[in-house]
Amino acid sequence: MKNTDNRYWIELSVVTAFLVVLGLVGFIMVFPGNFTPALPVILAIMIMMTISSHIKLSGLLDQKFSKYNTAFLIYKGLKFFVVMTLLIVFSLIDKDHRVPIIISTMVMYLVYMIFEASSLNRQSRKQAKQ
Repeated sequence: MKNTDNRYWIELSVVTAFLVVLGLVGFIMVFPGNFTPALPVILAIMIMMTISSHIKLSGLLDQKFSKYNTAFLIYKGLKFFVVMTLLIVFSLIDKDHRVPIIISTMVMYLVYMIFEASSLNRQSRKQAKQ
């Protein structure tokens, strides 16, 4: 965790707060009655995956690029597999809310994917300058 600075944690908190507010607005005003208790669980899992991949990948930035690149692709593939598994499981459990679960999960996935990529890119550029 030596490569993870305070800016990352603040930005992660802001992104998460943005998603929570977006979810509240969406499920209270736009799609009332479509909220499912699975969404906070999915959000928590997404946050844990984002933190763990950032910690692991930021630790690999000091090593060879090929090792970092391989680990990056593995983590992204695993994250995608976990998200798809979550979508299947929660969609089968809560058949009445399949569409909100799928749309909300994909929005969370895309937001965290963009956040992770930009954060790791910024960190690698900062290390390249040193």
